[in-house]
Amino acid sequence: MLIITRYFLREFLRVLLLCMATFVALYLIVDLFNRLEDILSHQVPAGLILQYFIFGLPRIMYQLCPLAVLLSTFITIGIFVRNQEITALKAHGISLYRVLNVFILISAGIFAVSLLMQQYIIPGSTSRFKEIRHEHMKGRARSKLIDTTAFWYRSQDAIYNIDFFEPDTNRLRQISVMYLDDNFQALRAVFAKTGTWDGKTWVLQDGFERRFHPDGSQTATNFKQLAMSLNATPEDFHVSRKSGEELSFTDLRGLLKKIRASGYQSASYAVDLHAKVSYSFINIIMAILGIPFALMIGRSGGMALGIAISTCLGLAYWMFFSFCLSLGKGGLLHPFIAAWIANIIFGMLGIYLFLRVRQ
Repeated sequence: MLIITRYFLREFLRVLLLCMATFVALYLIVDLFNRLEDILSHQVPAGLILQYFIFGLPRIMYQLCPLAVLLSTFITIGIFVRNQEITALKAHGISLYRVLNVFILISAGIFAVSLLMQQYIIPGSTSRFKEIRHEHMKGRARSKLIDTTAFWYRSQDAIYNIDFFEPDTNRLRQISVMYLDDNFQALRAVFAKTGTWDGKTWVLQDGFERRFHPDGSQTATNFKQLAMSLNATPEDFHVSRKSGEELSFTDLRGLLKKIRASGYQSASYAVDLHAKVSYSFINIIMAILGIPFALMIGRSGGMALGIAISTCLGLAYWMFFSFCLSLGKGGLLHPFIAAWIANIIFGMLGIYLFLRVRQ
């Protein structure tokens, strides 16, 4: 049995590496063509372009791995079925469950590796990847971040401090703006609880404005609403904030606790936290789905059709998963449900098909 297990493992890993290399190569080629205009317009050095693709590799491999697992499972088992190797094993009294469980165990190992990559490799590499893309390819420098939530930046005549940016609603929390003269003396200060974007400028709510006069006196005025420019758009804050994939699981969990302790709500970070585990778990679901499809279609010899169906199934899964995450970040689904509902539905489908094939 050990020899058979090693044989299955070797063949599966060989096909998996081939599928992964193909997917990554196609992704890089498409991404290169999409970034070509930015690269040429900003005259990005060849060294930075190489860094861009190198630092993007862990994230790309992580995203493409479930589809590669699905196709590898289908192709490997499909070849075994066409070559009558599965039939020979059954004829010698070897349980098909024991043989095919090898693929589940391999996918479980890939699940563990994906979690480790999310914790130790992907956050740092993705941050550098996005830094090169935004600053060198698009010419949009990221603002200075404090604990990934607070924004400090300055213009020619003012210093801005934003305590928190809600990415789900494009809402700012606890805004402070200090206007200075040429000698860095305070002229005016504006404080507001919230700020919303009306499409052209920011509208601050529930705040007050303090003016500093040359004689040392001050005057304060409260306001319900005040339209003013903050020298930044919602897109600037989206670029500057760290996304969930730029944070490790432990960092994201700590940040989410801090946000909630401050009285803010961020469904986006909560969904990202659950998705870190659920997306890695997709590798196991893909193996469960691939096994029955390979056993059913492999017998008829329709490998090309099976590969096409497997690819469509993987893309459908990814689209449904992304749709559920969007609902969760929009507050329409609980973050845990948004991250796991696709796994539950497709996992049950895979188990049902697997049991049907065995019967």
